[in-house]
Amino acid sequence: MRLIPRTPLVALVAVLVLSLASPASATTATKERQRRDAARARKAQIAGKIDALRASDDDLNRAVQAMDSQVLREQARSDAAHQALEAATTQETAANARLQDTQSKVSAMRLQVMDRAVESYIHPSEARANPVITIDDLGEVSRRAALMDEVAARDRDTLDKLNATKADLSNDQQTAARARQLAEARRQLEDQTLSELRRARSEKERLQGALQARIQDYQEEADAVGAEEASLSNLIRSKETPPPASRDSIASAASNGRVSAAGLIWPVSGPVTSGFGYRWGRLHAGIDISCGIGTPVHAAKAGTVIFSGQMSGYGNVEIVDHGGGFSTLYAHLSRLGTSEGTQVGQGQVIAYSGNTGHSTGPHLHFETRVGGNPQDPTNYLP
Repeated sequence: MRLIPRTPLVALVAVLVLSLASPASATTATKERQRRDAARARKAQIAGKIDALRASDDDLNRAVQAMDSQVLREQARSDAAHQALEAATTQETAANARLQDTQSKVSAMRLQVMDRAVESYIHPSEARANPVITIDDLGEVSRRAALMDEVAARDRDTLDKLNATKADLSNDQQTAARARQLAEARRQLEDQTLSELRRARSEKERLQGALQARIQDYQEEADAVGAEEASLSNLIRSKETPPPASRDSIASAASNGRVSAAGLIWPVSGPVTSGFGYRWGRLHAGIDISCGIGTPVHAAKAGTVIFSGQMSGYGNVEIVDHGGGFSTLYAHLSRLGTSEGTQVGQGQVIAYSGNTGHSTGPHLHFETRVGGNPQDPTNYLP
């Protein structure tokens, strides 16, 4: 028995394995691509429904990025649909041209056949039926017979060509009809993709505008507050109750985040749309809590109102001193509820949220300050 060499056998097995595995790999890749596209479409759908006023800075940024990607994908789909439409239109034009050419040939050949029929009717030739009767010369009879056969053959050829051209006409008509259907389908696809592209661009512009407005709002607010930060800090330091311990020790505890037992409550209920820290090149000295205009604002802790009035950038503001060098600030208020020097208890309504000052929408700007310096409110809130 002759043995098959090992190396070719291994190669054959490898080829078979690859040939069997390739379709599965292709199917898996297709499914992965479909899942990825579905996930991206879902992100874009969520981004399109986002409430720009209640969304956080990060949510808004992610939504804008998602819509950017969606616009790029829709643009690519629209370009592909447009190219397909152009190709289908070219095919339709070529099919119509062939159809018109074939129709012209059919018309010309029909006229030719009709002319032959009329000619035969007007000038009937008895010689065709029996040329031997009127002709004495047998040679002439032979030539005429040959001529008549040639004429008959030409007539048959003309009819055959007409019938063949009619068949071509039917095929060309079907081809043109299919080309028209394809062009119409691709025209509808292009209209659909263009509509989706316009919608994606509209959502992107809406979110981009909201983001730009928020950036401008924060920058203007930060610039206005920064210009009077020194006077604001001095105002708070001059009116707040001195701490029983050294001011530095309290500030250190706050900066290390070890003041979660400070006893504060949330002044309003709502999602935080912007946190404490640097935003777009400016320091955001507090947190923004989304809430409607006129929402009651509660004192986060018992204390004394040391300021109730207007400040550049902040709009209507109230500042409450809680003693020990610790104070809270409430800004963008629609209405002030207390006056300077008023003693307030924790949870007492001291004002109403609004949209005054540099603000892109109704919310409460809430700050916590130690020694007049802003600290992250999340270190103090429950």
